[in-house]
Amino acid sequence: MFTKPLVIKHIDEFLTKIKESIYSWRKKYYEEIQLSHPPRPIAETIRYEDFMGVSRPFFSSIDESDTYYVNLFRSIIFSLLNSHLASEVVVMHKAGYDLGSQMVKNGEIKSLDDALLAIPLYRIGLLDVITEKLNYMKLNIYECISCYGIPNINRALCDFEAGVLQGILTKLYGSCTVHGKYCISTGYSFCGFEVFFE
Repeated sequence: MFTKPLVIKHIDEFLTKIKESIYSWRKKYYEEIQLSHPPRPIAETIRYEDFMGVSRPFFSSIDESDTYYVNLFRSIIFSLLNSHLASEVVVMHKAGYDLGSQMVKNGEIKSLDDALLAIPLYRIGLLDVITEKLNYMKLNIYECISCYGIPNINRALCDFEAGVLQGILTKLYGSCTVHGKYCISTGYSFCGFEVFFE
């Protein structure tokens, strides 16, 4: 699908910016998980323009063409969403899984630490490891390419991101299931995933 990563000249600067952004987003995450309901109400309608023209703070600061990249990606999601809801889930998850698997096969990701850099390089979002245990993980993605900045449509849209995570983690550590628990498109400011290893 979209496999051309950002070209970064100064990786150390890039990693520092990633860490600063994640630190800022994580504060918001901790505030929101304390709430009894999502902070943003459900939108009454879903419009094409609500999906487009979104400027992601971190990614726009790195690459001014990020908005165009996001628009292209989301036009595919919106088209699938409006035609066959079930196929959108399958297509986007499979595309993500294939990309995640390929990053490991190509040697771009050799450990979870490598994914912290690779996922932003591929403009998917900012990966934050919240909890890491033997058979379970909690992971967040901030500024998610699928849904950052869209209204609460009361339906998670992070099938692509879940697929990427599942592809990476399956190839690194073995069979797992990735379940989206929180999503920007369900009213939060982050996308949260739970990973269960078999």
